[in-house]
Amino acid sequence: MNNLIINIYIFISFISMYNLENKSIILYLLLIFQLMMFSLNLYFLLKRKNIKISKDIFLILFITFFSLIFNISTLGNYIINMVLVFNIYILTKYRWNYVYRRVFLYANIFNIINMFLYKYSTRIYGVPKVILGYTLPKVLVPQIWVASLSLIAIYSLFSISLIKNKLLKLFIVFLSVSLIIIAGKFTTILALLIVGMIYLLNSKFFILSSKKMLKYTLKTMLTICFCSPFIFYYFTLIFNKFLDTKALDIPGLFSGRNLLWMDYINYIYNNKFQILVGNGFFSDEKKISYLSHPHNQYLTIFYILGILGFIVYYLFYLKVIDESIKIKKQYSNLFMILIVIIFEMCGDDYFILTINPLNLIVIFLIYNSKFSINNIKMSKGKKLI
Repeated sequence: MNNLIINIYIFISFISMYNLENKSIILYLLLIFQLMMFSLNLYFLLKRKNIKISKDIFLILFITFFSLIFNISTLGNYIINMVLVFNIYILTKYRWNYVYRRVFLYANIFNIINMFLYKYSTRIYGVPKVILGYTLPKVLVPQIWVASLSLIAIYSLFSISLIKNKLLKLFIVFLSVSLIIIAGKFTTILALLIVGMIYLLNSKFFILSSKKMLKYTLKTMLTICFCSPFIFYYFTLIFNKFLDTKALDIPGLFSGRNLLWMDYINYIYNNKFQILVGNGFFSDEKKISYLSHPHNQYLTIFYILGILGFIVYYLFYLKVIDESIKIKKQYSNLFMILIVIIFEMCGDDYFILTINPLNLIVIFLIYNSKFSINNIKMSKGKKLI
């Protein structure tokens, strides 16, 4: 695929993470690019006479189509999602090295843009979160959501392995950490602390030094995260019987997400058949809770695709963990980003089953990383800047 098209696609992916006045125009432009890329990818594969896709991707596309049959009212969302998965799979399979470097390059560019937004835009001071007696401030700007800003800062932070200049490395680290702290997103800060802990425990002198133990730890962590909304649901039901949950300040700790999770899980349980096939994509017409989505990626998967889709995506992420461990030395930044994403998905749901491709691109870079290792001599020694 043409480099210009890839650059525009990644650029628009970053832009779509911003809360702009003409956001609908950006989304339509992104949709047009998705359809154009789908046509080009299909032509490319037909020309090569090779339309093989992995079993994992086939299962994701199949289960999405299966859920669509029973939720035809959100047909457009299903088609967009299947096109998105197909496009990113092909893109990261055949242009891995180029996409990998461009994602981190644009992450740094937009991270610097965010610095100027915080400097010159109107600031909005959100409700601070108190954790273990420590107040975590939250400073917002209207042009970008906290979640988007934090994630761009994460991608920029982990791009330093591609940067040659030491002063620039220090600047990127300082800028990224500063923006993450100012944004005050608890799940991001917690995820970074866990990444640091796993990184330390993975040294030669600690228990996670063996690949087998590391794989077991990450897969256990993934399983807990996948089940997190349901663990919380039953935890809350049990505690409501024996303790005063108001004393735990659950709404303050979870920023109201606990109410969303309870409402959405109750809705799922009250529609028995939909547990199997899913409820379709979210719409403003279907009022389930005070927000139109549950702010938990794992719960979103279950809600949209049902238990079958939930299992398929769980198995897919197990494969992604396997691949991340294989490339941990060559691409440590992708390994660490995956850990962050797994935890971030407990508090947000814009990673998959969404029109924005950026986070899915990063996930598929890990999944398709073997296509970089086959050509590692081509990219070895090259630096981003």
